[in-house]
Amino acid sequence: MELRNNDTTGHAEAQPEHAKTCLEVATERLAQRAIKETTHREYLGTLRNLELEDVPFEKVTLPFLMSRLNGVLSPGTRRKHAINLRACLGLKVPCPRPQQKQYDLPSVEEIHNAFEGNTYRMWALAMLYAGLRLGESCTTQPSKGNVITVDRQRLPDGTLAVPKTAGPVIVPDWFAEEYRAHDFNRSHNTVYVGIRRAGKKAGLSLNPHQLRHAFGTNLVQAGAHPEVLRRQMRHHDVSISLRFYVQTTTQDIEAVMGRFGGTAGTGDQS
Repeated sequence: MELRNNDTTGHAEAQPEHAKTCLEVATERLAQRAIKETTHREYLGTLRNLELEDVPFEKVTLPFLMSRLNGVLSPGTRRKHAINLRACLGLKVPCPRPQQKQYDLPSVEEIHNAFEGNTYRMWALAMLYAGLRLGESCTTQPSKGNVITVDRQRLPDGTLAVPKTAGPVIVPDWFAEEYRAHDFNRSHNTVYVGIRRAGKKAGLSLNPHQLRHAFGTNLVQAGAHPEVLRRQMRHHDVSISLRFYVQTTTQDIEAVMGRFGGTAGTGDQS
């Protein structure tokens, strides 16, 4: 039997256009950019965490996105998600300026005592003396002499990828020898929990990021030039090292001023 087209205009009936989801829009946008696989995963992870993957893109408004972001408790994580949404959806999501995390940093001696004889001693020292991030400490980096060359990191899923920032770090000779003799291949969660537990047992509040902060702060207290600090922290800009990783107390300022002008006015005034 012959089928007839009931459209009196002679044209086929127009089909409604498919409304793209946020995931589809993000996938198309990211395919046009040369980005690392880990960055790609992080962008799409934001959509998943904020439950935006299946939301029609045409229905997404800034107030809608802000309501999702406001449900994230951590300011740092909230800011990270805002940056990711800008990148993968192309929307001008308000992004607050980053704030420095203030830690009650224990002394180097206290950290050593906390991990004496502990399973996770070498991971903690790799963060304290080489400034390694958690993922960077969970795999063995190439080393020669007293130089550790950071060129990889272990992701939470166990795979290896390029680090957030790469480059050589000079470490104390005694630590370099211990580092080469140790196997650092462990999972993110195992090392994180191990460090937290060791700190708690010693009466300290410790986490991997805090130990990297201690690395930067102790470099400054040891008299490191800003360029030395930048290179050891593996930052592109020293302002990042100084603004976010170096903690200064009133006691630090008083000690400097004591050395600078402590003897002024004590000489012979005749």
